[in-house]
Amino acid sequence: MKNSPISKEELKPFMQRSDARAWLITAWTWLSIALCFALAALYPSWLMYGLVILLLAGRQQALAALMHEAGHNTFFKTKKYNEFVTNWASAPFLLMDGKTYSRWHLEHHKNAGTEHDPDLGNYQNYPVTKMSLLRKFSRDFFGVTGLKLIAYLALSGKDSLTRQKRAPLTITKGLLLNGVMFLALYLAGYGELFALWVIAHFTAYLFIIRYRQITEHAGVKDLFDLEPKYNTRSVPQGILGFLFFAPTQGLSYHCEHHGFMAVPSYNLKGLHQLLKSKGYYDDVRLAKGYLDIFPEIIKS
Repeated sequence: MKNSPISKEELKPFMQRSDARAWLITAWTWLSIALCFALAALYPSWLMYGLVILLLAGRQQALAALMHEAGHNTFFKTKKYNEFVTNWASAPFLLMDGKTYSRWHLEHHKNAGTEHDPDLGNYQNYPVTKMSLLRKFSRDFFGVTGLKLIAYLALSGKDSLTRQKRAPLTITKGLLLNGVMFLALYLAGYGELFALWVIAHFTAYLFIIRYRQITEHAGVKDLFDLEPKYNTRSVPQGILGFLFFAPTQGLSYHCEHHGFMAVPSYNLKGLHQLLKSKGYYDDVRLAKGYLDIFPEIIKS
């Protein structure tokens, strides 16, 4: 951050990492996945299945958040725990490779605010019309984006999110670990519920990924300014964030993450409050929640 209003001494407490806190977040993520399946098992109906698909998509975003945080090596204090969560407890269940993602994502951090940002295509053209946004969301929810993704995974040999060449056995490893999830459900007598996980991944999860990228960088004050508060947006987590978009505590404070990449996500909210009290955000509009960004991403 070029114009940080806080000193190194003020920043130091926010740099502290906790294995216990990170394991608690990881355990809650997987427990909440189990609870989603339990809801579908205890109250079987098409309405409940639809709700569980949405909730599971949010849990898949939670796994993506774990992959992101541990991939930065800032989530756990112990490096090997970061590696384990990235490579075994998150990325494979999304049919991704944690190391490939981490390398690509660091390029995003390095080049944010420039034309070399590898993510730029995901949010450069905002604001868009209401109809354009509705078409994008409809393609996600009705599986059109998912079908394209399946074809891309099958034919390109590249990673779904990074568009980089896939690491060897990425899909095989992902299918095997997802197979373990199916086996656990099958042994419990509910193997058919695994279909909800698959449907969630190729429909609502893709909407969540799109919307999260929009909230983080689309329609900001100046996408090509190197100062994080101008090219990146922080959003209070709220109930929508907790369930869907920023399920890891602090993940929604994306501006702080770009400005102070070494700070673990669970300390970003406190850092945001300090920056706000120091007047860092006085010349930008702060979003009040995940529904408060529409004025900036939709053309009037």
